[in-house]
Amino acid sequence: EQDADAYLLLQEAHDEIMRNALAEIGGHEVDTEGDAFQCMFPNVVISLLFCFKVQEDLAGYDWPESVLSLYGCARVKSKLYRNKYVWAGPRVRMAVHFAKGGTYLAKSHPTTRRVAYGGKAWDTTSTLSDVGHGGQIIVSESAWRQLTANGDEGAAGYPIFEDLGRYQIGDQGLPMRLLQVTPARSALSEREFPALRDVDILDRGQGMNIVPSMDGKVAVVCAIIEPSRFIGVAERFITLIAKREQASKDFSMDENKMDSVASPLATSPVFVPEYSNEIDLMSLNNTVRRSTSLRGDERSLGELLNPQNNVLKEENTTLYFTDEHQQAVDVVVSTLQSLVSQFGGYVIRTVEEVDTPKQMMVIAFKSSSSAVRFALAAQTTLMEYPWPKEVNEAFGRTTMCFSKDGVPLYNGPCVAMSAHVTKIEKFPMFECEGRSKSSVGHSISYKYNGILQALELAFIANGGQTVLSSSFFDSKWQRGLSLSQTQVTDLGAHGVRYFSHPVKLIEILPKILQERTDFFSPLASQRILSVGAPNAPGAHGEPVALVFTYPRVAQEFQNSEHASQAVDNFSESVRILLPRYNGYESQEVGTGCFFLSFPSVEDAVAWSIHLQLILRRSDWNSSKSLTGLAMDDAQKLSMEDTRTSATIESGGAPSVTQKNFFPASSMEVIQEKMSSGELEDVDDQGEDSLFSFFSTHNAFHAVSLQMRHLVLVQIGISYGMPTKVTPHVQTGRADYFGPIVNLSARVAKGTKPGDVHLSSYEDLSETLRFGDDPDQQSCYLKGMEFANEGKWVDVDLSDEGMRSFKGVKDKRRLYSVKVSSDPYSLRATPTSSL
Repeated sequence: EQDADAYLLLQEAHDEIMRNALAEIGGHEVDTEGDAFQCMFPNVVISLLFCFKVQEDLAGYDWPESVLSLYGCARVKSKLYRNKYVWAGPRVRMAVHFAKGGTYLAKSHPTTRRVAYGGKAWDTTSTLSDVGHGGQIIVSESAWRQLTANGDEGAAGYPIFEDLGRYQIGDQGLPMRLLQVTPARSALSEREFPALRDVDILDRGQGMNIVPSMDGKVAVVCAIIEPSRFIGVAERFITLIAKREQASKDFSMDENKMDSVASPLATSPVFVPEYSNEIDLMSLNNTVRRSTSLRGDERSLGELLNPQNNVLKEENTTLYFTDEHQQAVDVVVSTLQSLVSQFGGYVIRTVEEVDTPKQMMVIAFKSSSSAVRFALAAQTTLMEYPWPKEVNEAFGRTTMCFSKDGVPLYNGPCVAMSAHVTKIEKFPMFECEGRSKSSVGHSISYKYNGILQALELAFIANGGQTVLSSSFFDSKWQRGLSLSQTQVTDLGAHGVRYFSHPVKLIEILPKILQERTDFFSPLASQRILSVGAPNAPGAHGEPVALVFTYPRVAQEFQNSEHASQAVDNFSESVRILLPRYNGYESQEVGTGCFFLSFPSVEDAVAWSIHLQLILRRSDWNSSKSLTGLAMDDAQKLSMEDTRTSATIESGGAPSVTQKNFFPASSMEVIQEKMSSGELEDVDDQGEDSLFSFFSTHNAFHAVSLQMRHLVLVQIGISYGMPTKVTPHVQTGRADYFGPIVNLSARVAKGTKPGDVHLSSYEDLSETLRFGDDPDQQSCYLKGMEFANEGKWVDVDLSDEGMRSFKGVKDKRRLYSVKVSSDPYSLRATPTSSL
């Protein structure tokens, strides 16, 4: 009798919850059969929201003890969420199916006058509701596809789908793929169910991987949960995969390989010898100490870097320190899995037949745009999760970090993430003697190719940081993404383990978390080859020298492919020289039109002089092959000697072939203009103004400076304090703002091709001192001799007086910089490559 009363209370509360949810969400009650409800909804989103609300309300209802004592109605507390229940009260099974027009019938009931439904789709839905278990929500493949095809996952709250497999529905029905769904960030996601009832399975499902396994070119995202705590787990897994890579003989695991890999610039016709950038052993020691401190491992750096001394065990032990750590990992994994489902990713469970630790995730996406949206959503969702105080304390966050606007920047465990576009390859796993099957029953594993690099990028990142490789950044990751809600930051070029060449890295964060960048430590890469936006010149409030370059090609050469190649070589020369003079490339607004920054005027001037000398002395920039002007035998011999020397010292780069690229008619016009003197006024000067004397080296006596070279460059420098330095919204590179930027551009625009001009908003009386000799200013040009030795070059700094510039409020003093002596005149033995 007591049970009957309790069941009556249960039934009344159940019906009330169902009808309240229908009224609130917006559905239609078709009919009831005992305790079963039959409902119709306008779309899949509303039907899912209805199911979620009913299940949440049932679990959160204040059931009397008499109901909770009924069979299958007891409360089960959540392990992940405070004051939440996984189970409480009656367990109601539910099913959602999408019916297309023509697959169901609707007619008025003759007695009740209510609309009654029937037909094939209606019978299928009824069957689906019977195969599940109490508390389980079954979704047909047609309903899931309708949801994802319209991109409505967000409207449904980004639910968690799990592929249960293909089943035979009904005696005459076709095979149907079925999925299980739970709301995201809910205690309901902790529910576990046995196999479906009274239905034949045809194919096993993929679980959380509701999309098929992937291979070929994909975007790989790697995540490491709280690397500061679980870095030992990540290190062992990556090291084990690296050992498998070494055993494959496909890729050298020598730590010093990067030193032997030739830079792509080494084969360039404008190659300039590079300095040897050694690994910063101090910073690497710090990285090693960071990774071993939690394991009490005090081995030396040499022991850790020597593969023969590596004693890491090939095992996959999951380490937890407290219940809070385990709880946090479970919440993070559940959250990430729900987002993987939302953005169509595939979770790679095993790599080289080794199970991925629970504290790490490797996910493949068909498109880079889906991958980056997943990473941004993951960082935001984990930040907004209501982490209990105990979890924050367990991870050492006793105080909250806030942005300038008072927005929390860290909360709960942080996840280091990376994204890399690469080719991956899967292979089936078979049980065989001597090898146990994967502990979680996976049938597909992946080779290390590409995945190992992505794992290493996540390993060197900070918790809460997402790092993109250059291959990822060069893909179409911006498609469908609002850049106004993201922060992209250039992190510079790095030498990273398992990459055969230097890689440019970029950081991306949700806009609301962009100030995390200020708290991140430098990436724990092997070496930093060029600085990123956070450490660009002027990024910390100091004065900076800004440089604009504008390449100019004579009108007679502009249709020549040879001249176009010379402009490309010029751009390459700009980038080769930049790191030598601590320069930073902010933008290239057009081919060869660079916007650069330097920490000092001295660096900017030395770089400009060096670049102009390259353009004067490079065979690829000579116009002789186009004009076909005659030279006497002595000049030809001298030119050949110079060309041979330059070629040898630039690593054997080929010199320009002496060939006429112009039609005969065009050549006649050029020759006629040269003989008449018309072309001598192209640059309004008859001598090379970079030098204070008339240079005879590589010069045509009767031809203007512009016509002697395929491309010359106008260089303008300004020095001062920018009003703001911030990452560019699209490239992430440091972008500069303020009057100094306009002054630099105007100075460059007013400069003749081949000249270097300088102005400033600051007092340059003390700044403009080059060299140690007070009587003769000079600048040090780096890498101009063998063995990368530099060379001092005397320069003349001329005051050109006060000048007016468009857009600049007051007149500014203008200076021109010239070389006092030609370091490569014919009178000197040519011994270097520019």
